[in-house]
Amino acid sequence: MSDNTYNIPTMSTGTMAKQLTELYTQAYRNHTLPFLPSVALWGPMGVGKSTAVKTIAENLSKGFQQHIGVTDIRLLNFSPIDLRGIPSADINKEFTVWLKPKIFDLPKNTPHILFLDEISAAPQSLQAAAYQIALDKRIGEFELPENCIVICAGNRTTDRSVAFRMPKALANRLLHIEILSDFDSWYEWALNHKIDKRILGYLAFDNSRLNAEPAIEELAFPTPRSWEFVSNLLQITEKTPGEMHSLISGCIGVSTALEFEHWCNVYDKLPNTADILTGTCTMRITKPDVIYALTSSLLSYVAEHNETIRDEALENICRYVSQFQADFSAMFFRGMLTLNGMNLRLSKSPSFSAWMKKNRRFL
Repeated sequence: MSDNTYNIPTMSTGTMAKQLTELYTQAYRNHTLPFLPSVALWGPMGVGKSTAVKTIAENLSKGFQQHIGVTDIRLLNFSPIDLRGIPSADINKEFTVWLKPKIFDLPKNTPHILFLDEISAAPQSLQAAAYQIALDKRIGEFELPENCIVICAGNRTTDRSVAFRMPKALANRLLHIEILSDFDSWYEWALNHKIDKRILGYLAFDNSRLNAEPAIEELAFPTPRSWEFVSNLLQITEKTPGEMHSLISGCIGVSTALEFEHWCNVYDKLPNTADILTGTCTMRITKPDVIYALTSSLLSYVAEHNETIRDEALENICRYVSQFQADFSAMFFRGMLTLNGMNLRLSKSPSFSAWMKKNRRFL
């Protein structure tokens, strides 16, 4: 939890993305988008700030039924000249004009997000140029399109990362949000972005492993970002986590990798998913770690086959999961309700309706 050292609101990535999506949607429809302040997101490395900005763009694209893009500028990769452009003589060779950088060739008729990442790690000469973009929606003599949304992100000075303190005069011109690691928001995102089901199960069982505070000398440690790396590794090979120990350790650290590999052995004890779908599974499980593994596995299956899974199979899954202790089955149903269109489909499930009558308070 934050001690609110920075005197700014703290939000999960999910809450932040939802509130900013609603704000930008209303402002665009009211033609007041140019009057909104630029946003500064603060938080530890790997917490999901960049991913949340992409989520905002996805949400806006769905709401406006048109593509809303993100131009991602990693400030450490630029120089002040890169941002302002190259000086050149005018046609009469009397004055200097600036050639606008290609990165600022942004859409004029639709909203677009200009994302200035790692702003706190940039040297002060570069921050000055970036701040002009954030504050004035312009750089040098070039103005950004009026529907351009500017969002900045950076690490806090307490995050054991390179970070320069922001001048107070500048800070007073931005809307600040501190992003906290939040398992529920991450789980909803992960479920809809096909993160490996074994990772979902492991982190559902032990939320503390989602984002760990690294020791001073540690280079590999678990964060939402590094878990996504592990998921990518697992999905491009048929090797077991144990066989990929060195590569996984390079993402999340040796000790966490070993715990995760032991957890993955639990999956050998799971009932066959096909038997649950057909309603023929008679295997009953009671161990918490196995239940976590199974519910995460089933959630991943439904998320992947959301458009094709039959109502009968969905009912069989609900009937099977309903046998678990209420807090376990509630975790499964909460995950289900985050999936597109699943709210309506679950309302037609007799097993889910029966479970809700007894356990609604758990949701």
